Amino acid sequence: MFEFSEEQITRLLAAIYNGSVQPYALPDALYYAIADYIKKGLYAGFGGGLSDFAVGGKDFELLDEMRENVYMFSGAKTYQQVKVMSELLTEGETIMPFADFKVAARGVFDQYNVAWLRTEYDTAIGQGHCAVKWNSIMQNADVLPMLEYDAVMDQNTSDICRPLNGVRLPVNDPFWRKYAPLNHFNCRCLIRQLEDGRSTSKSKIEGLESEVGDKMQDIFKMNPGIDRVVFSDKHPYFDVAPKDREYAARNFDLPIPKSDRA
Repeated sequence: MFEFSEEQITRLLAAIYNGSVQPYALPDALYYAIADYIKKGLYAGFGGGLSDFAVGGKDFELLDEMRENVYMFSGAKTYQQVKVMSELLTEGETIMPFADFKVAARGVFDQYNVAWLRTEYDTAIGQGHCAVKWNSIMQNADVLPMLEYDAVMDQNTSDICRPLNGVRLPVNDPFWRKYAPLNHFNCRCLIRQLEDGRSTSKSKIEGLESEVGDKMQDIFKMNPGIDRVVFSDKHPYFDVAPKDREYAARNFDLPIPKSDRA
């Protein structure tokens, strides 16, 4: 559950209104609340937190990098919503009355931290599961060298995943670099690892890449087990003005804890 109380929301909106919170002075409390929530999703999908894996092991190292990505994503998400709320302060040359600002800013807060955040949490679960699965795939590639795309085929199957169902290619084929699940929000697809099998033809793969590639968002054109992230750098939250790129590279001056908070 996302833990940010009504009292905290009220204090946040007041701080944005009086200028003590702004895009270059971001609120730690909101940042940590977002990161902690998404991190729970990552750990649920991955099968445990850092303390559940041997330090230095492949799963630990992968999870540690994905955890850092969650904090970077949370910093970017905090920056973007504070920026949007700060831009509501003025109407032309007039400062909006606080009562009106509070209503408008609360709408922004709810959009970022209710509707969108739940989808991001679910995405973290899925990417965590797919990433640790990829580690397992690579560890067993010598005896199970083939992969098959396994889509859930029902009335809710997307136009992205439906044509990919049944694609079969070697583990090391570059196709999996871009088209391994997740391939969209709320994607339910998996990869099955096989001992043998005939590869899908090159001509069919080329056709599928042309058909599916245009439908996929760039943020999903990656493999979480290879890229070692939950959210790729193509996500809109990471898109900042050139003058803010160095600031973004510093995670907006927000700290990344070396260990999980109690």
